[in-house]
Amino acid sequence: MTIRHTDPQRHDSPAQTCAAAQPPRPVLNRLIGSKRGNVLPILAASILPMAAMIGGAVDMSRAYMVKSRIQHACDAGVLAGRRAMERGSYNDAARAQAQDFFDINFKEGYNRTTNVVFNTSNASGSSTVLGTASTIMPTTIMGMFGKETLTIAVSCEAELNLSNTDVTFVLDVTGSMAWTIPNGSGGTVVRIDALRSSVMSFYDTLASASAGSNARIRYSFVPYSTNVNVGELLYDANTQWLIGANPADTWSYQSRRPIWSITTSDTTTDVSSQSSVDYQTYGTTLNPAKCTNYGNNVNFDQFLWNFRPSPQGTPIVVTSGNVKTTTSYEPYSWNGQTSNWSGTNRRTCVRKRTTVVETTTTTTTTTTVESPVWQSGATFARWEYGRFAFPVHDFVRSIKAANPAVLTPSEVNGSTSRWTGCIEERDTIPGGVIVNTANGITVDGSSNAHDLNIDALPTSDATRWRPYWEETYFFRNNDLSMKNHNLGYTACPSKATLLASMSRTQVQDYVNGLVTVGGTYHDVGLLWGARLASPQGPFQSTVNANPGNAGTVSRHMIFMTDGELTSYFESVASMYGVEQYDLRVTGGSTDPSMYERQRRRYLAICEAIKGKGIRLWVIAFGTTLTTDLQTCASSGSAFTAANSTTLNAAFQNIAKQISELRLTK
Repeated sequence: MTIRHTDPQRHDSPAQTCAAAQPPRPVLNRLIGSKRGNVLPILAASILPMAAMIGGAVDMSRAYMVKSRIQHACDAGVLAGRRAMERGSYNDAARAQAQDFFDINFKEGYNRTTNVVFNTSNASGSSTVLGTASTIMPTTIMGMFGKETLTIAVSCEAELNLSNTDVTFVLDVTGSMAWTIPNGSGGTVVRIDALRSSVMSFYDTLASASAGSNARIRYSFVPYSTNVNVGELLYDANTQWLIGANPADTWSYQSRRPIWSITTSDTTTDVSSQSSVDYQTYGTTLNPAKCTNYGNNVNFDQFLWNFRPSPQGTPIVVTSGNVKTTTSYEPYSWNGQTSNWSGTNRRTCVRKRTTVVETTTTTTTTTTVESPVWQSGATFARWEYGRFAFPVHDFVRSIKAANPAVLTPSEVNGSTSRWTGCIEERDTIPGGVIVNTANGITVDGSSNAHDLNIDALPTSDATRWRPYWEETYFFRNNDLSMKNHNLGYTACPSKATLLASMSRTQVQDYVNGLVTVGGTYHDVGLLWGARLASPQGPFQSTVNANPGNAGTVSRHMIFMTDGELTSYFESVASMYGVEQYDLRVTGGSTDPSMYERQRRRYLAICEAIKGKGIRLWVIAFGTTLTTDLQTCASSGSAFTAANSTTLNAAFQNIAKQISELRLTK
């Protein structure tokens, strides 16, 4: 291969000649254009831009960290401020709460920040808290280029929204709720008062959450003990749901009835008669005609016998007391002849006198009989104890003040009574296997336990509810009565209410009127809480009423108890009558026990409630949060409260979870 030198050719080329003819370039341009030894100058010239880029990245990274932190603090502040709003009013306390949460989450001096400012506001009538936050951060390397500080500003919004919400309170108002409990700060408070306060705090939280929105919030209350007071709700819905709707309706109660003593008299009259006959001789010188007149008691006999003259042949009757004497006369003989008198001679005349003495004896016999039916003139004899049917039509009607009270059939003193609204449940099955199924609650595999059917409407006497007649219950023990009306043996709590929008005053008045009485029958309270809240139940028209907006309805039930389940076999009249006599729950069997049957009932009802899409919250107040109570509750919805402060906190916790607190910006 031959290598030839080409420089002469380049020096002599036309291009070289042309370039030589151009004017010379500036030195920097020639330096840039030069391909010989220019790396170092280029590197030196790029140091400053590279320093600016790296320094800017560092400062911007710091600024991003500050902005992220202050945004988080701003969000925390407005969330706290919105949650602290009282009934929709954004007051100084709420602002202070917002500031506290902001300060906790962003400290001045973080990344050398200064001039930290946080402001919040709330437009009147709205449910949103607005916030802005800003700070100044000094730069590091960017200061070399004239940018010594960066201002970082953020904005935030928090809104506590509430969808349409139905809340059913199932509240234990048994006798123990009148006891005291610690208040959490060294003192004590009556349990029912603590409950009243907590319910109002719950109400205020939801009212605050819904301020400025069109969300519908409704409340229903079911106070319970061994019974529930739902009679007037049933009466107003449909009287045919009740035994007592018709004039001929009766219902049997474990009671007593008066036995009346009825005395009757039977008078008999006995007449005894005695007769006597004697013969009287008037004279020996009477002719036949005069002898006949004499025999027939003619006038001349008056003097002899001291009687007024009687018509010829008429007997003389004399009555003295109960003795009647009848005297009659008749001619007997003349001249010894008893017949065929003849002649004109005067002979001996004899007449026959018959005396009849009648004695009348009157005897009155008195007979006394006993009867459960009163009759005129009857007197009270004794009480008879047992299960007796009483007419209940007028008693059921007496629940309305416009209708009169009725005589109490188990009394004889004229006392009256009115139906206060508690009930006896419809027919059930005294079985031991009680479970909730897709087709409802069954007992021993049967769906004919009508009392546990939450949704079915009454169609027969077996499926109708019966009035609880407190004044008539009596308990038998060796033929002696036991009765303790309204002090434990019978108990009727305050009236339940249907779902309704309620003002604060209405809720306050209601909870203030709650009374404490009776024992703890969880199955009773939960059963009727389910009926009042069920979208498919007897009161579904109320439950499913249009909320007036496009929102959905969330349903909640708050079940609060201060004691474990109780069960009374003897001497208590509950919603199931008197178990020792009626045997509706046990059927007379002790396996399983009555307590265990009621326990299974209430747990099955809990499952049925949750199966209807109702969130079931449980609060154990001053008592153990048992495994059963936790099982009853929806997931994450069981609380325990040892004092009034923690009870209020539990209600607040529930209210805040029902409310939807969210950031909107």
